[in-house]
Amino acid sequence: MHIGILCAMPQEIGKLLDNLKILNERNFGDLKIISGKLSDENKEENILVSVAWSGWGKVSAARAATRLLSNPYAGKRLDLILFTGVAGAAESSLKQWDVVIPNQLVQHDMDASPFYKKYVIPSLNQDKISAKEELVEWTRNILIDGLKKINLDKFGFIKKGLIATGDKFIADKNSIDDLSAQLPGLMAIEMEGAALAQVASQENIPWLIIRVVSDQADSSAPQSFTDFLKDYEQYSWFLIKILLQNINKAPI
Repeated sequence: MHIGILCAMPQEIGKLLDNLKILNERNFGDLKIISGKLSDENKEENILVSVAWSGWGKVSAARAATRLLSNPYAGKRLDLILFTGVAGAAESSLKQWDVVIPNQLVQHDMDASPFYKKYVIPSLNQDKISAKEELVEWTRNILIDGLKKINLDKFGFIKKGLIATGDKFIADKNSIDDLSAQLPGLMAIEMEGAALAQVASQENIPWLIIRVVSDQADSSAPQSFTDFLKDYEQYSWFLIKILLQNINKAPI
């Protein structure tokens, strides 16, 4: 299998590159795609991985996703594209280190009214992009079981739900309250996920997003985010590792 892994910042993949062998690097302007084979001597399956960090925002995420999808490695196109990284909490019960796997995403800054209702993406004619529910549930269970097996209690609850994407770093409780009122069930906010989901959906490639809560998206968010990243870099690889070690069983 060939898995594409995308994140906004290198801290969000941690030690992934250290666990790939026969590395190949391709450059597209300032975007770098690094590919290799997963180094796991206990696995007979060949897991190919192509990874890139896009930078912040929807345009950067869409550009990087498109490059990943259009550049096979070892003659193999992607079987799945994953975006992983951090997010701000919108649901008050979420705390730092909780994990959210979106089963739906919305672009909270999309508004083509009066031609379309607010949030509707014209090219898809829908306001929310839905993930494959079976894949989301499988991922949640695999992460819960995998973290227990390695006795890693750093991460908190692992939940699924609605995530909103937009080109704004939200650090204001009033903004979160407004979004939550307009988008019932909103759990977290970030800046790339729905763009990746739109590109993958339109290209008919399976996709998955995993987000870890870094802050509460309030006035303390900038400092919380910065401090969290330093710690998160040491642990982000574990989520990716658990997923890759079991990916051949995934309902893609």
